[in-house]
Amino acid sequence: MSEAATIIADSVIYYHENDEATFFGWLDRMEVVSDYEGRGTALLIRLARTPTDDDLWELLALHQRYGIDMRQLASFQTAANAEWFCAPDTYWHQAVFSPAAP
Repeated sequence: MSEAATIIADSVIYYHENDEATFFGWLDRMEVVSDYEGRGTALLIRLARTPTDDDLWELLALHQRYGIDMRQLASFQTAANAEWFCAPDTYWHQAVFSPAAP
């Protein structure tokens, strides 16, 4: 990855102040995340490196839990992870690989 990737978490809903604290605590513990900053309703999450398989699993979980658009994770597909990441029977497949609605 020549340039750090940025994931956008837009309009994340927190159901309690502890839920929000958990979200940001999770981001702070993720080794792949270099930093983040808010812009309006969006949170820009910058990655320090290309995600490893474990990083990608964690990103999938974070996106699923907080309703973040998973389609932006499709760019992390590689020949090395395609067998598990692109598997059509996974809970994330449609959310990651389906085209955006018109």
